[in-house]
Amino acid sequence: MWTWLHTLLPELALSSDAGGLNAYQVIENQRLAVLRRGGLMNLTAAPRFAIVWMGVCFGVQRYAELHWLLLPATLSLWFALGLFRRYRLIVDTPTSRLSSGAQGYVELQGKAALPDGESCRGLPHLPVTVWLPGYIDAAPFVLDDGKGQCLLYPAHAEIVTRPADTHFSWLKAIYPGQTLYVLGELYTQRGDNLPLERRERVAAVLAEWKRDRHQLLHNFDADGNGQIDAEEWQTVRQAAEQWVNDDIREQQRAPGTHLMDGARTGQLFLITNILPATLAARYRWAAWLHLTVWLGLLWLMSLG
Repeated sequence: MWTWLHTLLPELALSSDAGGLNAYQVIENQRLAVLRRGGLMNLTAAPRFAIVWMGVCFGVQRYAELHWLLLPATLSLWFALGLFRRYRLIVDTPTSRLSSGAQGYVELQGKAALPDGESCRGLPHLPVTVWLPGYIDAAPFVLDDGKGQCLLYPAHAEIVTRPADTHFSWLKAIYPGQTLYVLGELYTQRGDNLPLERRERVAAVLAEWKRDRHQLLHNFDADGNGQIDAEEWQTVRQAAEQWVNDDIREQQRAPGTHLMDGARTGQLFLITNILPATLAARYRWAAWLHLTVWLGLLWLMSLG
């Protein structure tokens, strides 16, 4: 594999000191990052894990006392239940459109894109990516479903990727234009859920007006005595409240920003460029396999 990489991508064979990238280092840096971001359940759904896990179970049955089979049996049942839950979430959650105004736990499908104002993200000598584990795995990116855009914050997400349809298939990444499938908590940030409360915004406006005393007197010193008395100060407060109310109404009329960050609930936040039908089939197959292993281990224990 390394010879093939050197032949196909000579620029990646350069050391980092020479201003290029080392393909070996990129792959090594990604190895643990991919496992960490994919999560344990996605690891247990991999065919290679199934082979290793059955080997572990065989080793315990062959070389340990029979009651030790309870440990892998319990883990197999846990794997099966977790994978079946993911399968049912994909199958049972209807796809939402961002234009429908849906909120809460939803399923979205669309194209991956970089946020507005950002045209390049990734490593030198490699294609532009929106997500690159081990290097750029917390920066937000966009899902565009053709009717709207949702900003995804992937720091708390389980992310599973498939190889790209290019000679960079060894690189684990999400590229602009790839189809994304997302399960998670969607909320829309509007003027009515701004971080500052109305009274805090009024206080901020009053503080700003007080800094320009000359303009404050010009606008609100009705009797011209060079002071703002109690009655005039009440007028100032009413004007500030009216200004804040008008500003909030204007912001509420503006289009909201759709967000997913996975930080608000304990539910699964999944981002993948694998087709949902393919991923659901993988979860279902793995769930049945681990359930079969659980039943087989219980049967072996009953023989003892």
